[in-house]
Amino acid sequence: MSDPSQQAPAAPVSTAPAPAGKSLLEQMQELLASVNADLADLDSDLQAAGTRAAEPREPAEGTGGAW
Repeated sequence: MSDPSQQAPAAPVSTAPAPAGKSLLEQMQELLASVNADLADLDSDLQAAGTRAAEPREPAEGTGGAW
Protein backbone atom coordinates (compact mmCIF):
# COMPACT_ATOMS: atom_id res chain seq x y z
CA MET A 1 0.00 0.00 0.00
CA SER A 2 1.19 3.53 -0.69
CA ASP A 3 1.95 6.05 1.98
CA PRO A 4 -0.62 8.92 1.97
CA SER A 5 2.17 11.44 2.43
CA GLN A 6 3.64 10.44 -0.95
CA GLN A 7 0.44 10.92 -2.93
CA ALA A 8 0.04 13.90 -5.23
CA PRO A 9 -1.61 16.86 -3.51
CA ALA A 10 -5.28 17.42 -4.23
CA ALA A 11 -6.21 20.22 -6.61
CA PRO A 12 -6.63 23.50 -4.74
CA VAL A 13 -10.18 24.61 -4.14
CA SER A 14 -11.03 27.79 -6.01
CA THR A 15 -12.04 30.57 -3.67
CA ALA A 16 -12.21 33.25 -6.35
CA PRO A 17 -15.37 35.33 -6.25
CA ALA A 18 -17.96 34.95 -8.98
CA PRO A 19 -17.22 37.13 -12.00
CA ALA A 20 -18.83 40.54 -12.01
CA GLY A 21 -22.05 40.50 -13.95
CA LYS A 22 -25.26 38.61 -13.53
CA SER A 23 -25.85 36.57 -10.43
CA LEU A 24 -26.78 32.94 -10.65
CA LEU A 25 -30.38 33.85 -9.80
CA GLU A 26 -30.53 36.35 -12.68
CA GLN A 27 -29.06 33.79 -15.07
CA MET A 28 -31.57 31.16 -13.97
CA GLN A 29 -34.47 33.60 -14.34
CA GLU A 30 -33.39 34.41 -17.90
CA LEU A 31 -33.02 30.72 -18.71
CA LEU A 32 -36.48 30.00 -17.31
CA ALA A 33 -37.99 32.86 -19.33
CA SER A 34 -36.36 31.48 -22.47
CA VAL A 35 -37.64 27.96 -21.80
CA ASN A 36 -41.14 29.31 -21.12
CA ALA A 37 -41.09 31.17 -24.44
CA ASP A 38 -39.95 28.04 -26.27
CA LEU A 39 -42.70 26.00 -24.60
CA ALA A 40 -45.32 28.60 -25.56
CA ASP A 41 -44.15 28.41 -29.19
CA LEU A 42 -44.25 24.63 -29.10
CA ASP A 43 -47.72 24.69 -27.56
CA SER A 44 -49.06 26.97 -30.29
CA ASP A 45 -47.48 24.73 -32.95
CA LEU A 46 -49.05 21.64 -31.41
CA GLN A 47 -52.42 23.34 -31.06
CA ALA A 48 -52.32 24.29 -34.75
CA ALA A 49 -51.33 20.76 -35.72
CA GLY A 50 -54.14 19.34 -33.60
CA THR A 51 -56.65 21.62 -35.28
CA ARG A 52 -55.49 20.47 -38.70
CA ALA A 53 -55.61 16.80 -37.65
CA ALA A 54 -59.15 17.19 -36.26
CA GLU A 55 -60.55 18.50 -39.55
CA PRO A 56 -62.71 15.89 -41.30
CA ARG A 57 -61.04 14.07 -44.14
CA GLU A 58 -62.66 12.69 -47.20
CA PRO A 59 -63.16 8.91 -47.10
CA ALA A 60 -60.82 6.82 -49.18
CA GLU A 61 -62.11 5.62 -52.52
CA GLY A 62 -63.84 2.25 -52.60
CA THR A 63 -64.67 2.22 -48.89
CA GLY A 64 -68.31 3.17 -49.36
CA GLY A 65 -67.88 6.13 -47.03
CA ALA A 66 -66.41 4.08 -44.18
CA TRP A 67 -63.32 5.45 -42.51
